[in-house]
Amino acid sequence: MKLIPFYIVLFLALSCSKKDDDTPIEQDSAKGLLENLKIDISGEEREYHLYIPQNSENVPVVFLFHGNKSDNDQLIGIGGLFNRDIKAPYKVWLSIAEQENIILVIPKGLEGSTGDNGWNDCRNDAGGNPDSNDALFSSTLIDVVLDTYKGNASKVYAVGTSNGGHMAMRLAHEIPDKLTAFAAIVASNPVNSQCSNSTMPISALIMNGTDDPINPIEGGLVGLGGSNQGNRGEVLSGQETIDYWVSRNQTDTTPITTDFPDLDSSDNSIVKKHIYSNGANNTEVAFYEVIGGGHTEPSIAERYTNAFKALFMVKEQNGDIEMANEVWDFFKTK
Repeated sequence: MKLIPFYIVLFLALSCSKKDDDTPIEQDSAKGLLENLKIDISGEEREYHLYIPQNSENVPVVFLFHGNKSDNDQLIGIGGLFNRDIKAPYKVWLSIAEQENIILVIPKGLEGSTGDNGWNDCRNDAGGNPDSNDALFSSTLIDVVLDTYKGNASKVYAVGTSNGGHMAMRLAHEIPDKLTAFAAIVASNPVNSQCSNSTMPISALIMNGTDDPINPIEGGLVGLGGSNQGNRGEVLSGQETIDYWVSRNQTDTTPITTDFPDLDSSDNSIVKKHIYSNGANNTEVAFYEVIGGGHTEPSIAERYTNAFKALFMVKEQNGDIEMANEVWDFFKTK
């Protein structure tokens, strides 16, 4: 999700510890939000944040991936100017992690050819993406976090928005043996994939808006009005994406559908949840169809302003569900 620097603020809800070198972290030496950690990946320095709960042993690990033109600070609403409040739906993950005892890994992408931070996801035709080995970066972080903090290797999850959602999908292809489930928000399977096509079952959650002006629900070029703005490649439709994951996981082909209450009638959108169950290795596929929703994460607590939506032309943000809560409710049963 794109955010602009002059809206970013210092996140004060948690005590933050900073570490600006790549000295190994000792278990129990620091808790809470640890910022600006560094790690060497094939000779290149990479950055990430960690949230470490009070008791980190044998707990779930959740990766949070920011979108293109963003970074890991903006994703969770820290490090801004003028102490101006911004809305960041991924802030909710910090509260969930504190309450549920979760390790959060919040990596930072590298600059691509357009000068914007992002991820080298599976889209072979997204020329604006960096050429970094982000699957190796993520895999190495999984190993480091599990080794250092003794997290639960059978409960490792990834969620991301837009380019970050595509990155979570890449992990499901490249390192499915290290991932338990993933969630892709306003992202769909690529038409032209550079990733290996794993057949390993892995639970998947897709959350897309039917009025998304950037990642079209009917498939096609990514960008405003199907313009491939910023050289973002081409995606399959939302239904084709679901069909792929249903087939890969060998789930039921007829979903159980739930309509969420329309809590916010002013957002011009409603949400339907379609659950495809009984997959191989107890996997499921969830499709959150945000009818009338745009290129945004649904949120009740973190509502984007009209000025923000107009500036980035993302259209409606649904206010009937909390994205982070829905994703965690899906993850924690896997």
